[in-house]
Amino acid sequence: MNKPYSKILAFLFAFLFAFSTNISAQKKKKEKNTLNEKQQVEFTSKYIEANKQKLLGNYQLAEALYASCLEIDPQSAACYFDLANIYLYQNELDKAISFAQVAAIRNTENVWYKIFLAKLYQNKGLLANSAEIIEDILKKSDQYVDLYYDLASLYIAIGKNKEALAVLNEIEKKVGISEQISLEKERIYTQQGDFEKSISEIEKLIETFPYDSRYYGLLAEVYVSQNKLDKAGEMYQKLLEKDPNNGMAHIAVADYYRIINQKDNMISHLKIAFASSDVEVDMKVQMLASFYTVSEQSEELKKNAYELLQILIETHPNEPKVHTINADYLVRDKRYEEAKNEFQIVTKTVKDKYVIWEQLLLIEGELNDYKSQYNDSKEAMSYFPEQPLLFLFNGMAAMELKMYSEAIESLNSGLAFVYEKNLKANFLTYLGESYHKINEHQKSDETFDKLLEIDVNNLHVLNNYSYYLSIRGEKLEKAEEMSKTCVEKEPSNHTYIDTYAWVLFKLEKYKDAKLLIEKAIFHGGDKNAVIVEHFGDILFKIGEKEKAVAEWKKAKDLGGNTNTLLEKINSENYIENVEVN
Repeated sequence: MNKPYSKILAFLFAFLFAFSTNISAQKKKKEKNTLNEKQQVEFTSKYIEANKQKLLGNYQLAEALYASCLEIDPQSAACYFDLANIYLYQNELDKAISFAQVAAIRNTENVWYKIFLAKLYQNKGLLANSAEIIEDILKKSDQYVDLYYDLASLYIAIGKNKEALAVLNEIEKKVGISEQISLEKERIYTQQGDFEKSISEIEKLIETFPYDSRYYGLLAEVYVSQNKLDKAGEMYQKLLEKDPNNGMAHIAVADYYRIINQKDNMISHLKIAFASSDVEVDMKVQMLASFYTVSEQSEELKKNAYELLQILIETHPNEPKVHTINADYLVRDKRYEEAKNEFQIVTKTVKDKYVIWEQLLLIEGELNDYKSQYNDSKEAMSYFPEQPLLFLFNGMAAMELKMYSEAIESLNSGLAFVYEKNLKANFLTYLGESYHKINEHQKSDETFDKLLEIDVNNLHVLNNYSYYLSIRGEKLEKAEEMSKTCVEKEPSNHTYIDTYAWVLFKLEKYKDAKLLIEKAIFHGGDKNAVIVEHFGDILFKIGEKEKAVAEWKKAKDLGGNTNTLLEKINSENYIENVEVN
């Protein structure tokens, strides 16, 4: 802005604050124009250019031009009004109000200046000031019907309900009975506890608009709020008589039956509503989400929920959120196969909802459906390339499918996005197992060591790692320490006890190994072919050959079928097991 104009406006703004505090003392009519012809021409030229720049959005230039106009004619209400508009555009609300105040005083006959000022007061939150201006306008002329609505709203906002009702009644005289006015009056009467007048307003709507069934529902709601349930029931009956196919009406009636504890009737009306296309699918889904916990209370309610879900699917078969809510119920009730099918329907069309993919992959893991888990996780990874869980699911599935190289690749890739300790431990567990499966023992050991640095008490890994070392006959002292920790933590776990016994066996501590393997057998190991075979191996080493052969035969009967076991039985001799994996 040019500095001379900036000074002028700064002076004007300072003047306006003093000016606006003494509004009542100002002249109430427009000042006479005292410009000579030359001044008038100059003023008009600059004013037209200012309006042009304002329309073009060049507010600084327009502001300077209006200021120049005010140098010529300080009494110009139009310039003050236009400057107020510019300040409003620039979010300078206080300046806009000050200039609008002057515009309204300079030209008291211009209603639009006053309306503009009233709107500015509303923006500032000065609702009483706004109401005062509108009151003044309506006292002088009642032709501005919209202002009556504004005034009523302002009265309601500042808590002047009596005045608001008077204005609403005035509007009703002018435009007749309308839903907007009657419902606003009904709300005020209800707030005041005057239910008779509240009911009267809705009855007036029913009488005026007899074919609009909604008002019966509104009246029923008022009766429910007053606990006049019989009258509410009558109104709901009339509502359905008027509009039996209105889905929203059946929603309202269902809620009424919920209130009076008639669950069968509630469900019946909900079924009609769920089959209706005029009830939005989002509302139906939200209702089922609310019903989720309630439906667990009894088998009957659970049955009702699935009936509603079936209707919902039949009514909206191509809506993903419908299949999603159905899947949520199925997961809750451990109907995983059906839930998987529902989530797969969703992922055919909805690719960008990560939580859906995660749910699907969790269920596939629960079902041991590793082929589907592998394929679906691979697809999901293409949409969410930095979500580590997807890489974990893919690596786990690949490992279960004996695709160890693919598992290693996915797990190593996913580790780049892992920052949480427990999740990292899971990645390293499966990565170490995958390396073990392809006999990359050095990498396997290094991976397990990294894992134990962040999760020193991971008993699953401590057990497996020590067992793998014992099978290979490597680092047996380390294996003994890790295995001992497992048994100390879980002294009744036959798997951990067996591993500890086997490590001692490899260390040729046969008597100690026998004590431990007998303990493993006692704690349930007698049903495990590998543990029973180990028992036989230990017995053989301490010279109890016949008992050893008997245990090997038991192991075979339990499903043991390795070549090494069969050779032991046939030769009645201990043979080192070379089948590491």
